[in-house]
This record gives sequence, C-alpha cells and structure tokens, in this order.
Amino acid sequence: MRTLASWLARHFLLFLLLAAAIALFQSGILSRSCTAPCDTATIGEWASASEVEAELERTARQARDGLDADLSRFGEWGEAQRRGEIERRRERLDEIRHELDRDVGLLDRYRPGTVIERHRLGLERIVLEREIAVLEAQLDLDALQQAEAIMVPTPAAIRQARLACDAANREVRAFNDNPMAAKWVRNRIADEADRLTQEAREKCGRASTLAERRREGLQRAQERALQIREAREAIDDRTAAAQEALTRVQSPEVRNMLADIFAKAALALLAIIAMPFVIRTFLYYVLAPLAAMRGAIRIPALAGAGGSIPMPEASRVSTAVRLAEGEELLVRQSYLQTSSGDGAKATRWLLDYRHPISSLASGLVFLTRIGGTGEATTISATRDGFAELTAIELPQGAACILHPRALAAVVQPVGRPMAIRSHWRIFSLNAWLTMQLRFFSFHGPGRLIVKGGRGIRVERADKGRIFAQDQLVGFSADLAYSVTRTETFAPYLFGQEPLLKDRVEGGSGLLVIEEAPLSMRSGRERRGLEGMIDAGLKAFGL
Repeated sequence: MRTLASWLARHFLLFLLLAAAIALFQSGILSRSCTAPCDTATIGEWASASEVEAELERTARQARDGLDADLSRFGEWGEAQRRGEIERRRERLDEIRHELDRDVGLLDRYRPGTVIERHRLGLERIVLEREIAVLEAQLDLDALQQAEAIMVPTPAAIRQARLACDAANREVRAFNDNPMAAKWVRNRIADEADRLTQEAREKCGRASTLAERRREGLQRAQERALQIREAREAIDDRTAAAQEALTRVQSPEVRNMLADIFAKAALALLAIIAMPFVIRTFLYYVLAPLAAMRGAIRIPALAGAGGSIPMPEASRVSTAVRLAEGEELLVRQSYLQTSSGDGAKATRWLLDYRHPISSLASGLVFLTRIGGTGEATTISATRDGFAELTAIELPQGAACILHPRALAAVVQPVGRPMAIRSHWRIFSLNAWLTMQLRFFSFHGPGRLIVKGGRGIRVERADKGRIFAQDQLVGFSADLAYSVTRTETFAPYLFGQEPLLKDRVEGGSGLLVIEEAPLSMRSGRERRGLEGMIDAGLKAFGL
C-alpha cells in the first residue's frame, strides 16, 4: 500500500510540473518574441472564449466589407491602374504568406492575440488572391475589346469576283470554239490563248480567295465574341467566388486554456508512463528472440583434455581439506579458520603470476600456502555470515570455467601450479549481452574451494539450464554458454525480472551457481560507483 501511495504521489507531482511547463509556454514567457501579429492584437492574452469568438466574427465582417468595396471600383479603373494594383497586391500577398509560414513559438496557437491576428492574415490572403484573379480577368477583357478589328470581304465583292471568273471562262470557251486556222493566227499574232487562260485563272483565284477570307474572318469573329463572352463570365464568376470565399473560411477553434493545459499534461504523463512498457514489449518479442538465435560461446579444451568432473558434495558453512602426498593448499586469509600446528606455512603473493592484475582485482593476493602430507585445514568465511563453500574436484584433463572472485582456496600439486588460462570473446554478441568478454578456465589436476552467498549449488546441465546472470559462478568447459529470453513476460514487463537470462547447454557437464548473490551485497543490488566496478569486473571475467 505504501508503494502504491508513493507511486501516485510521484506521478501527481510530475503531472503538476508538466501542467506548469505547458502554462509557461502558452502564456508566451517561453515562446519566441512576436513581431507584427502581437503588436496589432486587439484583445488580451487571457481573454475568454466568448471574447475571442466575437473578435473573430468582427474581423471576418470587416474583410467582407472591404472586398465588396474593392470589387465595386474595379470596373472604373483603367488598364495602367489595374496593373499597378495587381503588382501591389502581389507584394502584400508575399508578405502575408511569409508571415503565416513563420514559426511564432511553441503553443502560440492558443494565445488569443496570435490566434486572431493569424486569422485576420488568412482572411486578407484570400481577399488578395480573389481580387488579383478578378483584376486579371478585367485585363483579359480589355485586351479582347481593344484588339484590331477583323476585316471580312462583303458578299457583294465575292459575287462580283465570281461573275468576273465566269466571264473569263466564257471567253476561253469562245476562243476554243474558233476554227483551228483562226486560233493559230490569233495565237501567232497576240498569244491570245495563254492570255485568256491566265486572266481566267487570276479572276477565279481571286473569287476563291475572297470566299476563304470571308469564311476565316467570320470564324475568327465568332471566336473573339465567344472569348469576350467568356471573359465577362469569368469576371462575374471570380467576383462571385471572391464574395463567397470569405463565407467558407472557418474560424479557428477556440480552446479553453485551463482545460487544454490539463489535457496536454495528462497526455504527456500517460506517454511517460506507457513508454517503458512499450519499449519492454518490443524488446521481449522482437529483439530478445533475435539475440537468443546467435551462436553460443564455447571454450576450446586443451589437447588431450576432456576428463569428466565428478559431482561435489553439497555446500556447507565450513569444509575440511586434508592434503594428500605432494599437494599444497592456497587459501585466502579471511577463509582460513583452523590449521595444523605442524604444517609448513608461507605466503604466496599472487594466485597466478601470469595474471597479476586479475589476481589483484579478484582479491587472490597474500594467500596462505600450507603444505604437508595429511595436514587438515578447516576453511570457512570468518567475515561473511552468509558464505558457504563446496569443493570441486578437477581430475587430470578436466577444466572448469570459473569467476576467480568465487575462489576461497585452491589445492594443487606441489611444484605444479594449476593451469589458469584466459579466453577473450570480444566479437561474440552473447559475450556483450552477458557483459562478460573474458573467461578464465582452470585445468586439473586439483581442487577448487568455491564460495557463494547462502551456498553454492552444483547441478548437471542435462538438456540445458537457465539462470539469472548474477548467479553464475562457473561451468564445465564442455558446455555452451549463451543468453535466452526470460521465461515469463509479465514479471519482466513490470520490472521484476531482467530481459535476458544466462543459459548453458550442449553436454553433461556441471553448472556452478550462487544461491543468493544479493545476500553478499547487504541484501540489495549495488548501484552507482560500486555497480560500475562490479560490471567492470564481470566484463573482464573476474
């Protein structure tokens, strides 16, 4: 109940902050400085909705009256005045378009002064566009009316030309009716046949030309009359359209500022609350299955290796280690509870001198070396009340991938230190998803005394095991290590489980996990600088 109340209080405070931010924007404090629109505003910035609506209606009425007055004067103007008015209106129209396209600041569309002024500019733009169209139509009509007159031959002229053509043809026929000797004499003396034929052709051609010119002239005259009629109709149509355009302009929506602020704040709050759930859903059903399909991490075994690791005993608070002949014990000082008084003891500065930084970072420094056949040593956490231990036997040829920080002690042959090798997997997607780019493998013969919060559980991988990333301590080298999607969606959606969990499969080896890793961190997950250090140690396999 306390958690729910805390959640409600936090989000209510966030809602109030969002509403305050939106109110600042709408009041103009955070919006861009205004130029002409704000200077010419005739109404206060916090005017009521009814006042804004009344001002919008007054502005529209003024625009209609101005348009009617301009249209009534257009017919009285001459061509030069009309062209000058068109140019002036086009310049003003460009200014209005630039002003309407200008960004006037966030949420200024709610400020009454800006709303009214931008509505007035929109009306003026429509008036100017319609007036320019009417004036251009008037110029087209003037050009048609002042065009050069179309000259058309009269029917009498065409009839006279046709009579002359007929007379010339009769003279040609009369000449052709003369005897052959007479025609020959007349042709020899006056070349009369060619002259009569040429005159007939010219007179008949003139008659045809006059008839064609009259047909074309009549057609052009009809077309011009149609154009004049259409121009007059265009003027009437554009005049009517200009008068009707303003009636079709809708006034902008007048909003209740307080209600609008709370509505916007509520939508923003809902988006903030819902966004994590949307992202988690996308990650769970899209990206996580793709990540699980990537190839698993496999650590190659040494040549001739492949021994099986026996199942160890259950973890306990303390464990007794008895050394066989030729063995020695390296143990953390904080885990050395009791030891034999006769055993040889010395200090080993680092667990592995080939990896000094890793040994130092994982705390495997200043180790106590104990030797002697049959010497018994009790190992237990003297400073951690939750730690339990178990001993993992590594026969010859066996290998185990292990985090060095989980080691409490190591039993190894004298003069033959346990082989520890480092394996980098920088180019593996699974390595980046598990945030572990480096793996340490411990090779037998020897024994690993492993510690863990509230105990260490060792189990067979069988068909594969899924576990939380923080629980991993180690696994047999013959297993494949990868990630998979968490088992159930609802716990992940509400932040109770991580998106990805670790998985081992591919063999009959052992999986070593910590029972309760958070118990070693005061019962909670470490954050901040401590969390960054833990993530860095994990990335380097420690």
